[in-house]
Amino acid sequence: MSVEPDPRHIVRLSAAHGHAHGTIVRAEAIPVSLPLARHVLMGGGQRIERSESLLVRLQGDNGLVGWGEASAAPMMTGETLPGMTEIARRFLLPSLIGKDVLQRALLEQRLNRATPGNSAAKATCNIALYDLLGKYLGVPVHALLGGLARETLPVMHLLANASVEEDVYEALEKHAEGIRLFKLKVGVKPVEQEIAMLRTLRDALGPAARLCADANASMVVRDACALARAAAEADLLFFEQPLPHDDLAGALSVARASMTPMCADESAHDVEHIIAWQRAGAITGVNLKTIKLGGIAGVMRAAIVADQLGLRINLACKAGESSIGTAALVHLGYTVPNLDWGITPSSQYLAEDLVTRPVLPFAGSIAPLAGAGLGVEVDESAVARFSIRMDIDQGAPLQAGD
Repeated sequence: MSVEPDPRHIVRLSAAHGHAHGTIVRAEAIPVSLPLARHVLMGGGQRIERSESLLVRLQGDNGLVGWGEASAAPMMTGETLPGMTEIARRFLLPSLIGKDVLQRALLEQRLNRATPGNSAAKATCNIALYDLLGKYLGVPVHALLGGLARETLPVMHLLANASVEEDVYEALEKHAEGIRLFKLKVGVKPVEQEIAMLRTLRDALGPAARLCADANASMVVRDACALARAAAEADLLFFEQPLPHDDLAGALSVARASMTPMCADESAHDVEHIIAWQRAGAITGVNLKTIKLGGIAGVMRAAIVADQLGLRINLACKAGESSIGTAALVHLGYTVPNLDWGITPSSQYLAEDLVTRPVLPFAGSIAPLAGAGLGVEVDESAVARFSIRMDIDQGAPLQAGD
């Protein structure tokens, strides 16, 4: 079953215009709302029950289709789903229509110059380009990025329940399945309770498991310093983004309060911020996401710079991205210079995925995706079920030459 898209979200190449092999002839922006199997409690107490994402579907002149995905994360990128949809429809997709997918570098320049900012909207377009290009060439995306740099992909599991009992139960269950990396969401309860949670989890998992904490920029300096000191006692792998994204002075105070490695997420918007925070001595590593860095190409550039700076890398999806976004992250995971802090997928939290065979961890790792492009088959009937109509005026479909 094919998707019946909102016609306002479609850009087509006019049949009256000729095109060479490799030309993008149709582009769609498809906003979707995906229910989670259970809620995820983020730092600061934000409760996520659904994930809103923008899919991009690019079709080539020979019928091949490339898919991209990026979740809306207003507190991270400043973008909402209606805004992403309109930006893609009005500015980004017209820069691709009628162009040759084999000229990927040129198309990335066109996306970046089409509008400032809007990293998540650009990310879904960029991922779709890589998927379509890989399918045209008959190779997986990781081959486009230079080939496999490692044999396994250590998966980090997110613990984000309302109680420590639920977190311990889930952690032990996943540990039995082979997971050895765990990330606990903090910044939700009083800091004394969260310190106790870290110790309880460490006792339950034993010394071999690797445990970290993520506050999603929700703490104050005093509490963050207290948790950082306790984190050293609990042998945390790292402490992620305790303070607001622009509080470099506070981040330095937290970094100096403990030997626990510090990780930037909300503060790592681009390469310039990564360099600045590393030079200041505020971080030991970074969390890289496609939605922050404009897609696959941006994450790869940031990973190369981070590695040259001696920073450790964690790759992550926004909570609730489907296997389309996870697949992009897996290809990056196998090709970035270092992956010392593992990969954090999130499609396993969905009630229903958007692909016929979801990308899931097995025995603590995710195998390389060998199919052409992203290596996943999108279930267009699922896309149709979860697609939503944006109440925005986007005008009539554009034609090449208009």
